Amino acid sequence: MLGRSQDPFHLGAWLVDPTLDTISRGGETLKLEPRMMRLLTCLANSSGAVVSLERLLTDVWAGVVVGPASVYQAISQLRRLLGDTDPEPSYIATVPRKGYRLVAPVRPMVPSPPPPAPAPASPPRAAGAAPRRWVWFGVLVGTALIALIGLAWVPLRRWLQPEGTSASIVVLPFVDMSVEKGDQPFCDGLTEELSNWLAQIPTLRVVARTSAFRFRGLSEDVRFIGKTLNANHVLEGSLRRSGDHLRVTVQLIDARNGYHMWSSEYDHPMEDAIKIQEDIARSVADNLEIRLTQDTAQRFAERRSVSSEAYRLYLLARHYQQDRTRDSNQQAIALYQQSLAADPQFALANVGLAYASINELYLDGRSVADVTATVEPLLARALKLDPDLSELYAVRAALREEQERTDDALADLNHAVALNSNNSWAFAELGRVYSGLGQPRVALQNLMRAIALDPLDYMLPARQCLALQDLARYQQAGVACERARSLQGPGNWAFVASTWLAWTQGNLVEAMNWNASALKDDPHNIDLYQRRADFLLTLGMPAEARQTYEQARTATGNDEAVNIGLAYTAFYAGAASALRSQLSAAKLDESAHARTLIHAARLHLLLGEASQARQLMTRAMQAPDFDAERFNGPWVARWGQSDELILANAELQSGDSAAAAKHLQEIADLLDRLMAAGEERNGIYALRAEILAMRGDAQGAMRDLNRAAELGWRYSWWAQREPYFAALQSRTDFRALIARINSSNDRMRSEVHPVH
Repeated sequence: MLGRSQDPFHLGAWLVDPTLDTISRGGETLKLEPRMMRLLTCLANSSGAVVSLERLLTDVWAGVVVGPASVYQAISQLRRLLGDTDPEPSYIATVPRKGYRLVAPVRPMVPSPPPPAPAPASPPRAAGAAPRRWVWFGVLVGTALIALIGLAWVPLRRWLQPEGTSASIVVLPFVDMSVEKGDQPFCDGLTEELSNWLAQIPTLRVVARTSAFRFRGLSEDVRFIGKTLNANHVLEGSLRRSGDHLRVTVQLIDARNGYHMWSSEYDHPMEDAIKIQEDIARSVADNLEIRLTQDTAQRFAERRSVSSEAYRLYLLARHYQQDRTRDSNQQAIALYQQSLAADPQFALANVGLAYASINELYLDGRSVADVTATVEPLLARALKLDPDLSELYAVRAALREEQERTDDALADLNHAVALNSNNSWAFAELGRVYSGLGQPRVALQNLMRAIALDPLDYMLPARQCLALQDLARYQQAGVACERARSLQGPGNWAFVASTWLAWTQGNLVEAMNWNASALKDDPHNIDLYQRRADFLLTLGMPAEARQTYEQARTATGNDEAVNIGLAYTAFYAGAASALRSQLSAAKLDESAHARTLIHAARLHLLLGEASQARQLMTRAMQAPDFDAERFNGPWVARWGQSDELILANAELQSGDSAAAAKHLQEIADLLDRLMAAGEERNGIYALRAEILAMRGDAQGAMRDLNRAAELGWRYSWWAQREPYFAALQSRTDFRALIARINSSNDRMRSEVHPVH
């Protein structure tokens, strides 16, 4: 805190003299208009704390009726005078939705010491005479004066945005300024939909909602926000509602230097909410010198509703749908239904209701058939109303994926991003789907587009980590996984992706550590227990694997999955007799589920009972829940697994070499496609080695198995006992490779349980 408000003080490199309304630095002196000086001293007297917009209006503009725009413009001009133009603020930081604070040090001016005594030959200085004060001269800064007396301020857009710099923007969550503070859900919906309006401008990159809303309530300068989100403009605003009347205040800031570019207030009835959003979007485009085409105008029109009430309800529904909980999703559904009751021809409400209904698959346990019956008519109606709505195709793609119509889903997603290059969700889904199809290069391209639009969504670097693993770009994958963990949001995907990365590289100790973190976040997930037990068996720790399965039984209640795992553990610990005992006790052969029957077939192969294994595979393929895509699919092939290989081996051992050859060729063709697409996981090579060994190509099998080991394959115990590598087990090079891997596994086992 300074002394008297009129005392001179140092502000960073400047000397400020409120008495003369001047600031000086070196040989440069500038004179400020009195109100500009009051603004500066108000900030300086707050000791670096945030000064609210309301306080500045009260203290600096006392007795003058002005709006927030006057503050925005004055701050912008004051920054220019202080030379505060770098991306990182050096004098004044904007704290979005809260106010401003000084970041430069403020120090009182220390009086100059008296001059030394004069030489005797000189006449003595008169007692009490003060040193002569400098008379400072300056120039009147016209732009500051213009801003403060309320005249029009012309943004220096060409200077603020150099030619060739692509325009990008983030819309920060609007602040509810209503007296009752009950309109935040509406503010959130308004913010998101305003982003969606701006996203219709093809030449403007708009940061997605997930990243924008990360800054809600945080005291960060706009330059930091822009740098973090790689956005060169920030739009922030507030909303005040009184009855059916809205007052919306917005300002556009250049995030590269913190300069105010444009601001406006909209004072309208609630029924003009759509018009307000469109006016803001058009004003932003104008200030960024973006020409709106007829196509953009048409896209704006597609987002309108003839009913202001329908639009209000839609905005509220958008807020609740984003919460991703069962209760909030049900609330969103009710609001969408009310919106459609007010305007049945509102295309966006039809799409929103369709998406919320799809979410019921996981939040409410509805069946795909049931959800399809609800969603298809909504999407068909939206398609008829507005066939160029990007959100329509993205939501329809989500339904097509649930219906296992992958090609149709891809077509819809690609159409969605063609209509709207700011549709981060569609890019993210393209990345996920292409990863599942074993096309990591294409997946990575789409994920990078999604990350550029939504850099703070932790799911995206987690998926990026997976795609990079597929390409064996482990160092880059590690960076992506680390970023996903640093951004960790709801769910455990960052830990799961980190588990897979360590597992893929053969570091099972690290994989178990990340698996433990994932289990802590999701203790009822049977897949996590199964993966942990798999690691333990690979390291030669059957007792610990058995304990993990028993924990899974208690935590998940999935007895069938646990019994399958215990059967594998029994074989590892006690060979054939223990496995037969477990198979009999768990009655796996009697299951009606395809997955259980397939595992039972593999277990019988371990016992050398090929005929029974083949019968079980036939029954599995006839079961109602048989997954044809998994039978010979890219997702499991990357891990070195193939249900079709179980069938092929059963056929080969049963003497049906022709049928086996057909199935082996189908798997080989899949692996060729995956490798051509860039897949480089150890599981791909291990699976191909098994096929080559079964075909009698021992040399080719050893080549691929060595490559798998180089990439992190660690299943040496199983390779010695499963039938796939039977043709290799007498080879010296095979035994030497197994010995090396066993030694590596032994070292890792000692790290899990140190030897005392």
